[in-house]
Amino acid sequence: MEHRPLKQLCGLIATAAVALVLIACNGKAGQNGANGTNGTNGTNGTNGTNGTNATITVNAAQLSQDEWAKLSLRGAITSVTMGGAPVVNFSITDAQGIPVIGLAQKSSTGAYSNFGFAVAKLVPGDATTKSPSRWVNYMVVTTPAAGKAAVPGWPHTENSGTLKDNLDGSYTYTAALDLTKAKGYVDGATYDATHLKADLGDLTYEPALTHRVVVTMGGYQIGTTTTAKDTANLTYDLIPSTGKAVAATDAERLIVDTASCNSCHTKLSFHAAQFPPIQDAKLCAVCHTDQLKYGSGESLPATGNTLVAAGLYGSTQRLQGMALADFPNMIHKIHTGELLYYQGYNQFLAYNEVTYPQDLRNCTKCHTASTATPQGDNWNLVPSRLACGACHDNIVWATGANHAGGAATSDANCSSCHGAAGVKLNHVPAVRPDPNNVWNGGTGGNTNASYVAAYTDNLPAGAVKPTWDLSSVTINASQQPVLKFRVLLDGTAVAFNAQPAAADATVELLPNFVGGPSAYVVFAVPQDGIAKPADFNASASAYIRNVWNKTVTTSDMTGPDASGYYTLTIKSVKIPATATMITGGIGYTYGIPNTQPLTQTNVAGYAYNTDGKRQGGVSVPAPNAFKLVSGTLPTGFATQAARRTIVSNAKCNDCHAALGVFTEKVYHAGQRNDAPTCSWCHTANRANSGWSVNAKDSVHALHASAVRENKFSWHADVTQLWKPTYPAILNNCEACHISGTYDFSLSGSASALPNLLASTAMSGTTATPATLAVVTTGNEPFGIYYAPWVQPNTIYGAGFTFTAATGAYADGAGTNMVISPISAACFACHDNTAAIAHMKGNGGTINENRSLLSTRTEQCMICHGTGKTADIKAVHMKF
Repeated sequence: MEHRPLKQLCGLIATAAVALVLIACNGKAGQNGANGTNGTNGTNGTNGTNGTNATITVNAAQLSQDEWAKLSLRGAITSVTMGGAPVVNFSITDAQGIPVIGLAQKSSTGAYSNFGFAVAKLVPGDATTKSPSRWVNYMVVTTPAAGKAAVPGWPHTENSGTLKDNLDGSYTYTAALDLTKAKGYVDGATYDATHLKADLGDLTYEPALTHRVVVTMGGYQIGTTTTAKDTANLTYDLIPSTGKAVAATDAERLIVDTASCNSCHTKLSFHAAQFPPIQDAKLCAVCHTDQLKYGSGESLPATGNTLVAAGLYGSTQRLQGMALADFPNMIHKIHTGELLYYQGYNQFLAYNEVTYPQDLRNCTKCHTASTATPQGDNWNLVPSRLACGACHDNIVWATGANHAGGAATSDANCSSCHGAAGVKLNHVPAVRPDPNNVWNGGTGGNTNASYVAAYTDNLPAGAVKPTWDLSSVTINASQQPVLKFRVLLDGTAVAFNAQPAAADATVELLPNFVGGPSAYVVFAVPQDGIAKPADFNASASAYIRNVWNKTVTTSDMTGPDASGYYTLTIKSVKIPATATMITGGIGYTYGIPNTQPLTQTNVAGYAYNTDGKRQGGVSVPAPNAFKLVSGTLPTGFATQAARRTIVSNAKCNDCHAALGVFTEKVYHAGQRNDAPTCSWCHTANRANSGWSVNAKDSVHALHASAVRENKFSWHADVTQLWKPTYPAILNNCEACHISGTYDFSLSGSASALPNLLASTAMSGTTATPATLAVVTTGNEPFGIYYAPWVQPNTIYGAGFTFTAATGAYADGAGTNMVISPISAACFACHDNTAAIAHMKGNGGTINENRSLLSTRTEQCMICHGTGKTADIKAVHMKF
């Protein structure tokens, strides 16, 4: 209340001001006054001092744990001074190229825990013994304290010198070890029966030889358990006597590059617990030398094939006088894994349990001469007992056991006996199918077995490459598929043998070949209330050889036309007007009874039997060819669109090289080698022993075998699919998937979401408990094994059916065991109890009745959609 008078006064003043303004508006304007005189200009000021450009840096010492976890380091060694304690100058940036400072921090031990440094010399190959060049690491000894004796050990990196942070992203490290004194330290050390001085190599400092300097920076954040996303792995090869970097004319040893490794492994990363992770193969070779046998006894047994644990922590470090962990020995043995003759390999890793995703003889997968790897062809040009014996580990070089060339105490005869051509010949990836493998035809004695050669350039002499040229896929007025195609051999179209006038089972398609490809057509018809499913559920096929020789009358074939194309009509199917995604293809024949892939019969060394058993010869799988239907469709058919693309062959073959061909076995005879068309047979309705054999379910389960709680035992009578190991980062979805498909962010994948089909896990009637075997430990022998959720003596009802002759189709019984579509992809990897409860709690159906699908709606994308709380891509692509 006491403020009211002031408020009234303000109002009066405002009223008066308005009145004055109104009065002024009514007055007349006066005359302008005369202009005044201009003033004098002021004195100019002095120029200021130029400022300095500020350097933007990232201070690693001030990063939070979350920021450190996202830190990706890069860098380069800029100069090295040798001749005593090496001095190395290098620069470090983050992934955006911003200089990183603050990395020269010491841990509580007084060492630079985010840093590692090593130097090795390249000892040239021996002209007499033909031994290949090899690295010898100087860092097998540290500078002894005053009055103390030196203590040699395994090759390592050091981090106890002096590291200077120049505060601009550059660093200078002065090593603790004087290289010129390393040999003296080793000469003066004490040794015993297993710690042999000779095992450490000749540590004489030889400045005229090629040397490799390595620097690692990153790893764990000091005081935490958080690791940086990427470590800086830097190498610098130089000739110390000249101070110059190694040139192409100097001695080098660059055999494999990291890009080749990461095409399968995604991102190499080792030894994070000891020092900054090693992520570059050039660094691996510096420490993984023959010096690693130091301190270990011989592990080769006098009898039998079980190795003797005679190294640190029960390891098998020394084999036939060589270090198991020497880089060529270690890498070859790890990749040979389950195929190794000797058992009990343990170099802190159970080698015998490792599987390999392609034919081991595809040496060029890792080794190819290039600018990055000028010695990449050493695998055939410079063979050695170390490298060759790493895979062929049953050979005992001292006695000549299992070696056609007898005993070998040096590498002198490796090249002269085998030669580059001989090595290549013996690494032709040709596999005779397992005669007991039902996927290669028949059961218990394959009458269609042929040697299958991986589709590479390294084929048996005289073998040719077939390819299928599919020109078009159309639908005729009778609603039958028509495929126009031709066969090419080494890129040239060829004509088939003359077609017989009447059925003649002896007529083959081509001279010097037996068998042939198949023609397939697939499509989707309405199912489970979905008018246009986004997944195939119907198909028809024809074996082209038998159509051509007229032993099959349910299809017709004519040709060739002027361009060499043949026309095949599959008359055994009537495609209904409701069909969508109609697609046809050529290839696929893998040796089911009465069929055989196109197999060459005149390749030397791969004889083909002519006794009627159809065995032998060479089959080189051609890439399957497929196309969406085109041309005018019959009345009532909707415009066709292709099924969404989810994976690519290139991504699959980064690891597999040629889908279906392994070192000792082939699956589908290598003929079903196209990842996108796996969904043609592995449909949502395909099930076996309680397992969904839908492509997404089975492929995910197979690759995730190491993390699954329920051992994936589909087709356990053929192979134990719970045993494969996975070489890459499992949550890197884009190792297989095209970006935007697995998280449904691409428009084609997003539009498919409401039309995905549930995966069938079980239909029909199950067996009695006595035969209802379930895999529990993963060590079970071959046999038929059911999924653990299958109940004995249970009627699950008839599954979905499509009748090709009439085009009729019918849904599966409501009692079928099914998995709802989004959950099916997730459940294949995440099959523990908590994950299942989460999926069911959010609308998923996991191994429950088909009838429940109409009562539930999967809510997955509410949280897992793009940009949501648990974005599929965000939670998986973290590595």
